[in-house]
Amino acid sequence: MMKSALVLTTALLAGAAHADVLGLTAEVGSYSPSADNSFINNHGSSKQSADLDGKSGTYFGIAFEHPLPIIPNVRFQSLSLKANGSVGGSSAKLDLSHQDYTLYYEFLDGLLWIDLDAGLTLRKFDGSVTIAGSKTDLSDSYPLGYLSGYVTVPGTRLSFGGEVKAGGFDGSSITDTTLKVKYETPFLVGIEGGYRKMNLDLSDIGGKNVKSDFSGVFIGAFVDF
Repeated sequence: MMKSALVLTTALLAGAAHADVLGLTAEVGSYSPSADNSFINNHGSSKQSADLDGKSGTYFGIAFEHPLPIIPNVRFQSLSLKANGSVGGSSAKLDLSHQDYTLYYEFLDGLLWIDLDAGLTLRKFDGSVTIAGSKTDLSDSYPLGYLSGYVTVPGTRLSFGGEVKAGGFDGSSITDTTLKVKYETPFLVGIEGGYRKMNLDLSDIGGKNVKSDFSGVFIGAFVDF
């Protein structure tokens, strides 16, 4: 019993010692998705199947963490998400690039080598769809729940885990899942890579219904102060 209590106390102290007082993290990388199960049509009309190929795009993000109670931490992320192909025999370009604004709390910060965050994300699309030369802007915002968890391999700088963002409203739904492996060097710089899958079903965005599943690998770098 005493031994178990000592182990737990040591773990708690270790977690507290590694907790951020002020933290700043930035990341940048490349995402290479495929686009599957795609449909694009005018809102209220029948679905038109789309044959699209995903294009590699850049992602970047920055997060700021602080020790102040009640006030959430802040994270901003951006992703260039595009696909080219055809809809109903006509050439098509789909741009679902977006920015995520996330407010979150740290529930675990290194305790037992686990990091666990949860909060809310506002996803703002700033894209377009072009069919046979006719372009329609796709601009709308959606609230999503946010959950992130990582485990560090004891005695190493290697961690693995992921994050999920899911939600939507008014007939639209979004599920965005990321699985990631990270390695941080002793110089605050690290590399990351993994797999990301997005299920996007957007109803009446810019007067159109857009459905597409993006999935693929990504690789990037980060700094953690």
